[in-house]
Amino acid sequence: MTEHTQGALLTTLQSIAREVEGARTWSETSRALAKETRVATVFGSARAARGRPGYEMARELGVALTDRGWTTVTGGGPGIMQAVRDGSGETSSRAVRVEIAGEEPETVLDPDRSITVGTFALRKLLMTHDIDALFVFPGGVGTFDELYEVLVHHDTDRLSRFPIVLMQPRDDRLWDAWLNFMEEHLVSSGLVSPSVMKGLVVAQSVEQALAAVEEGPPPASGEHGHGTTRAGAERRSA
Repeated sequence: MTEHTQGALLTTLQSIAREVEGARTWSETSRALAKETRVATVFGSARAARGRPGYEMARELGVALTDRGWTTVTGGGPGIMQAVRDGSGETSSRAVRVEIAGEEPETVLDPDRSITVGTFALRKLLMTHDIDALFVFPGGVGTFDELYEVLVHHDTDRLSRFPIVLMQPRDDRLWDAWLNFMEEHLVSSGLVSPSVMKGLVVAQSVEQALAAVEEGPPPASGEHGHGTTRAGAERRSA
């Protein structure tokens, strides 16, 4: 091993050690927080514009969760993440950030309520452990990556199950289309187990979303499919 390679390896290991230490501290804080308040993570597009239905719905969700004593966790970026912080306020918001060029948020939380990590893998890990519910707004590749990872972890019992609510703003049919795609092309063909889709709820309003999480945790695998909760039933009849 050359001296240059040894130096690069040492730098990498030191970086990993710092990441692990930061994650450990964050996890301890999260567990302490979970004993005092319910915690909800929100995924969604960094490109959602202020004033658009998705942005305003996310802001409204942040307000409603905070009014009910929840703490919200986002990726700390712009778009849907900023909207949730707008609604929740700084004292009820937390963030796990990855520095991405062109995705600087309008406001950044203080260091006591946010952490910046170097990898998306660690970010997803910290955002989905020790939480009570997940709300997912329409988004791009990153949002789907986050959602799919949670679905895999739930279905393989590597993550305690919590409600997953797919937020569908006015005039948006992304989740209807995605669910149809999953059922028609993946589940029906046997490429995906039907259990992956268990407990998913589409909510077209904040009221529906809150009703879904207040009904309690989703059932164990095999009890029922997506769309059987109150919000899901309304989605089918919409």
